[in-house]
Amino acid sequence: MVLLKMSLIQILIGSLFVLLASGLPADLVASAPSPSSTTPKLVQIFQATINVGDFSSPIPIPGGQRIVAKVNNGTIKGKGLNGTIEGGVSVIDLFSNGQVIVNNVRSIGTTAEGLPFLIDENGVGSPADDFARLTLSIGGSYANLANQFILTEATLASDRRRWSTVNWLN
Repeated sequence: MVLLKMSLIQILIGSLFVLLASGLPADLVASAPSPSSTTPKLVQIFQATINVGDFSSPIPIPGGQRIVAKVNNGTIKGKGLNGTIEGGVSVIDLFSNGQVIVNNVRSIGTTAEGLPFLIDENGVGSPADDFARLTLSIGGSYANLANQFILTEATLASDRRRWSTVNWLN
């Protein structure tokens, strides 16, 4: 049965591709990049450690529960940004299967040069780690980071008091 479902899915995907491609100009179809030519080249720009307080009691939401914790402080270190996280909030939605979370962290801080910043991190993953997009609101010599797609891998420490992140720029 699983093999039959996979075959049907492969046929449907192949048919959809042919259908879509048939409506496109031949030169556009021929010049479409191959998957290997679109692989992003990621450069690590900084790592962050975010220390959080106690998580709230679970708050019921459709399909699961939400827990919230205050971001107490943290550090950012790397070749792209150095600074101090001064506070914020971490919101985790844990769905009823217990295996999927949606993580949202909003933090404020200052760079090593004294510039204020706001970080929004929104991602999805497991209770132990997730991948997220980090959006940085910042000015000065870091203003170019505000317009970039920053990929973040976040890992929650076993004591549930600290998030560690590695952040890459495409």
